[in-house]
Amino acid sequence: MKHKKCCKSCERGLSLHLTNDILCKYHGVVTPDYVCFRYKESTILTASKDVSLKCIHCENFIVHIDSPNENVGRCKLFSERHFDGTNRNPCSKFSKKILIS
Repeated sequence: MKHKKCCKSCERGLSLHLTNDILCKYHGVVTPDYVCFRYKESTILTASKDVSLKCIHCENFIVHIDSPNENVGRCKLFSERHFDGTNRNPCSKFSKKILIS
């Protein structure tokens, strides 16, 4: 399946769910259909096809603070019960967690 060449499918862009825009490493906030000469196709186009990604890598996964296991939490979109985020594959609403160091 051929994907459209745009910032939405670029490796250097991060999705901003509040406005549906893309945060580009080089151009700042751009529209999802924008494309520049630095476009690089993402190797992770769909989360369901990548077996290494799990619920714990999603920004919608909330870690339970009182749990002795740091991988236990819940999905803020779908679940009220706690589960181990390293065991479940991500859903269609998966959005990669932005790591701030």
